[in-house]
Amino acid sequence: MNVQAAAYTRVEGLWPDAVALRAAMQQGKVTAREALDACLQVIDDRNELINAVVYQDRDGARVAADACDRADAPVGPLHGVPVTLKECFDWQGHPTTWGDPARGGHVAAADSAVAAGLKRAGAVIIGKTNIPAYLSDWETANPLFGVTCNPHNLNRSAGGSSGGSAAAVATGMSYIDIGSDQGGSIRFPAHNCGVHGLKPSWNSISLRGHSPFGDLREPDIGTAGPLARSAWDISLAFEVLSGQGSIAPVKTEGLRIAVIPVPDECPIDHEYAQLLRTFAGHLQSKGATISEAAPAIDFVRATEVMNLLVRAETVHKSELALAFRAGPDASVAGRSFAELNKRGNSLSHRDWLSLHEERLRMCQAWAEFFELYDLALFPAAAGEAAPLRPHRDVTERTVPVNGREEPILKQHMLHMPGSLCYLPAHVLPVGRSDAGLPLGVQVIGGHRQDQYVLAAVQGFEGFGVSNRDKK
Repeated sequence: MNVQAAAYTRVEGLWPDAVALRAAMQQGKVTAREALDACLQVIDDRNELINAVVYQDRDGARVAADACDRADAPVGPLHGVPVTLKECFDWQGHPTTWGDPARGGHVAAADSAVAAGLKRAGAVIIGKTNIPAYLSDWETANPLFGVTCNPHNLNRSAGGSSGGSAAAVATGMSYIDIGSDQGGSIRFPAHNCGVHGLKPSWNSISLRGHSPFGDLREPDIGTAGPLARSAWDISLAFEVLSGQGSIAPVKTEGLRIAVIPVPDECPIDHEYAQLLRTFAGHLQSKGATISEAAPAIDFVRATEVMNLLVRAETVHKSELALAFRAGPDASVAGRSFAELNKRGNSLSHRDWLSLHEERLRMCQAWAEFFELYDLALFPAAAGEAAPLRPHRDVTERTVPVNGREEPILKQHMLHMPGSLCYLPAHVLPVGRSDAGLPLGVQVIGGHRQDQYVLAAVQGFEGFGVSNRDKK
């Protein structure tokens, strides 16, 4: 199969992004039912190979689309837009399995916050997208639904844990998908699949209805966020789900942008590093001031703190994941995984408070950093999408970087700034590798500066590959 064969292409009734679709609807060029049928056709044509959408409610989606077409006025900002949901979000009356066959019969009794928000905005929910079991992997694979492949090359990884989300959006199976991100789970797949993905400031979009235990509280670090084919769509989805309004576009000219040096402990591919330098040079040519700078924190220690706090937060889910992986007979890989996470899973409240205090001091360092700079650029991964290796335990899995195999978990260091310190981080596609695989960059902003980041990224999108320009 040609590496580009499954990637997004313009077909009849399928528009580059949701903003273009909504404009076409308002002009009478396309109906909500036609837009839905176009996405369903893409699913029929491509999903068997890619395996991004793992559950569909076609009848319900047709009812919703037809209701939009009969309405006298738009229902909301996403009126008639076909969307999908990451499988772990509850959607009333539909399964939420978390990728575990033992939960195959579980049906959600109520909508998650994001499902409810999408419905209020008039979106047409097609179905759900694939995940690793209990979101505990950098690949998207589970025994209930199988493996999700990268839409640009079926032998490469779509990333995890929102790999199904990114692959569905990249191919045109849906316009917007809502994923979740605690340690890069939106950003990594967005980079791998060549789409936009936003990890918002913590607690900007509720994760209610995103728990195998039905937790009512908002989890530490993790947040919901959109994946889409344009920065405009990300902004639209963020406004709908966060309740925060947009701001005027931000011009690149005059922006103070820091390029954060890549730590030696997390090497990235030379080809990718060169593309990131080219992108920074492009922004400089548009009038931005580019500086190499980083906040006054130890990135290695910060990544360790992030991992400990993540494990403390996900201890119950981790126990489910361990039981799922081990099966009736615990494997060596299962014991290794348990040992690696033992400290974080058993943190006392006193230890957690000490780590949280350390985190808050790092948050303060980032706040001081963003007094000097408007935005920061940082890699979204070590390089292009790696070969699919879902059957290797994540703690032992490696990815090729500059001809060497590096532990995949080193990439936590790249996602630490957004995760640990609650910062908004938007992945923007900026080009392709020599092998034709997409490459992206993280655009990071100050805490609660999500709208500013989104407004600035809209001005960046002319660089590199943009699905919005494909007609």
